[in-house]
This record gives sequence, C-alpha cells and structure tokens, in this order.
Amino acid sequence: MFGISENGLNLLLFVVLISGLSIVYSTRVQKVINWWTLQTVAVSVLILVQGVYHHELEVIILGVLLMVGKAGIIPILLRRVLKESKTEWVGEIYVKRMLSLVVAAALTMLAYEVTKPFQISQEGFRNGLAVAIALILFGLLIMMSRKIAIVQVIGILLIDNGIFLAGFFLTQGMPLLVEMGSMFDVLVGIVIIVILSKQMLETYDSLNVDHMRSLKG
Repeated sequence: MFGISENGLNLLLFVVLISGLSIVYSTRVQKVINWWTLQTVAVSVLILVQGVYHHELEVIILGVLLMVGKAGIIPILLRRVLKESKTEWVGEIYVKRMLSLVVAAALTMLAYEVTKPFQISQEGFRNGLAVAIALILFGLLIMMSRKIAIVQVIGILLIDNGIFLAGFFLTQGMPLLVEMGSMFDVLVGIVIIVILSKQMLETYDSLNVDHMRSLKG
C-alpha cells in the first residue's frame, strides 16, 4: 500500500503532469525552470510521504536528497547561467507553443494507452507510471523543438524525473544507492553543462545551440 490516499496521490501526479505540460507550453526560460522546480518538489513530497508512512529511513533520505539536490542546487545553477546570459525566450524551432501543447497532450494519451496492459493492482500506480512515461516523452519533445541550451537541459531533467518515477512505481520503492548514483550522475552532468554554457556565453554571447554549428569541420 502507498503511504498516501488515492486522492492525495492523484493530486501530486496531477501537479507533476501539469507542470510538464506547462514546461512544453512556456515561452520564457525562467518559467520553464520554475515549473520544473515545482515538479521536482512534488516528486520529492511523494517520496517523503511514502518513507514516513512506512517508516523507511532510506526512502526518507532519498526524498530529502531529491528536495535538496535536484529541487535546490540544480535550479540555482541554471538561474545563475540564465542571469549571466540575459536570455528570456526558449527559442522555438519546428514546433510552436500551441502545436507543442497539442503534441504533448497526444503524447500523454499515448502514455496512458501504453500502460493499459500493465497488471498493476492500484489505479494510482497505473496513473503514476503513465505520468512517468509522459514526462520522458515531454523531455524528448523539448530537446527536439527548442534551441536554447538551458531549456534542452530541462528536457534532460524531465526525462530523468520520468525514469525515476517509472522505476519507483514499478518497484514500489527504489534502493537508496541506486538513486544516489543516478542523482550524482545528473548533478555532475548539469555542472558540466553549466560550464559549457558559460563557455558559449564567453565565445558567442548567447546560449543558442545553433552557434555550435560553427564548430563543425
């Protein structure tokens, strides 16, 4: 049994899903970061409630690590780069915001359709798995349709949240060492991307990834 009521679980999953759709729809980078931070806080609360209800210290530590590491440190790093770059817009390419939202809604329905065959006893778990798959698809969409480096980083982080949720709902809990290793990889990756972004600012005075084409031989 999950350590939260069905309504409470669905409410948190609704926040996670809506924040993902809002990221896809947003045109300003600051809003994208804010929505992702809210989403990660909701995921952290979900994990913390599970840990407290079942008195599982590892799960509680995991929730705290998520709250501090992903919802705390990563947004600070991204906002620092954003402030230095004076970038405001997400840099839409191929897919505009309204069409992006339509595509994201279609991907959400696809995620729910894909999870139908899974034999999961509780409806909340099935919803959680569907939302997780939707986040992974949203992340791929963001990475393909936006050309500002920070926004593409958020796409990677969306995929990471989706993979984490999928693992959590499929296993009904995730070993602490596994998530710590995953979080460490993500943090190291984000630090590297922040450094590269600063190099882009020094070289091109922009975070538009189109400038990277000039590096081709």
